Amino acid sequence: MSDEVIVTHSGHVLLARLNRPTMRNALDDATLTGLFEALDEAEATGARAVVLTGGDAYFSSGGDVRSMPGPDAGLFGPARRLDRIHALIARLIGSDLPVVAAVEGYAVGAALGVVLACDLVVAAEDARFMVPFAARGLTADAGAAWHLTRRLGHQRAAAHLLLGEPLPATEAHRVGLVTRLVPAGTVTEAALELADRLGSGPRESNAVTKSLMVRATADELRSFLDVERLGVSLAGHGEDSREGRLAFMEKRKPNFQ
Repeated sequence: MSDEVIVTHSGHVLLARLNRPTMRNALDDATLTGLFEALDEAEATGARAVVLTGGDAYFSSGGDVRSMPGPDAGLFGPARRLDRIHALIARLIGSDLPVVAAVEGYAVGAALGVVLACDLVVAAEDARFMVPFAARGLTADAGAAWHLTRRLGHQRAAAHLLLGEPLPATEAHRVGLVTRLVPAGTVTEAALELADRLGSGPRESNAVTKSLMVRATADELRSFLDVERLGVSLAGHGEDSREGRLAFMEKRKPNFQ
C-alpha cells in the first residue's frame, strides 16, 4: 500500500486517509495509486462501505502542480495526467460499494471532482471548496465545471470557475453538493457513522440502486469528461499555462499575455 494513503478498517468500513501533509495532500501519481489500492483492498476484504478523507486543514489541494507535465510534454501531455483522475472518478462512481467523502478544511481543484464523485459528502461547517484553475492558466478539470454549472447555474458557477471565488460548505450544502454539515473536528466520526449505516444495509439492492442512479446522471458526466480531456489538453499547451505554472512555483502573481 502506498504511504501517501493510510488505510484502516472500522468494522465493515474501510477508511482511506490522504497522507501528504507537507504538500496539503496534493494528488500526485503515488497518491492516486494509493487510492486505487485502497478501493482494491475494500473489495478484496469484503468491506461494505468506504470513507475517503484528508487532513484537518486540507482535504486536498488538488492536482500536484509540481508533477504536472508542461506544454513541452506535447499536446496531450496534460491529458495523460488527467486520465488517471478520470479513471479514479469512474472507479468511485462505478463501484458497488457506497463511498462517503469526509471533508475538513479545503478541497481544491481536482480534489473537488473526486469528492463529488463520491455517493455522500460530509463536510465541516467551515470547509471550503475552490477551483482556482484560471489563476494558474489552466482549465477546470475533474468534472468541476459539470457539477458546478448544473447545481449553481451559469453565472454563479462562473464566479467560482473563472474568478476562483471559494464555495463555502454551507452554500454547497444548500445546493445539494454536500449531504451533511457537521461541526469542525467531527467530520470523520460522522462519515464513519454514515458509512456504517450504509454498510449495514442490503448490499445487493443498494448496489443496484446506485447503478440506477449512475445511469440517471453519470452517462452524461462521462461524455463531458471526454470533451474536458480535449479542452484541458488545448489550454495546457499554451503560454498562459506555462506562465501560470511558473508563477505558482515562484509564489508570485501571474502575468498573462
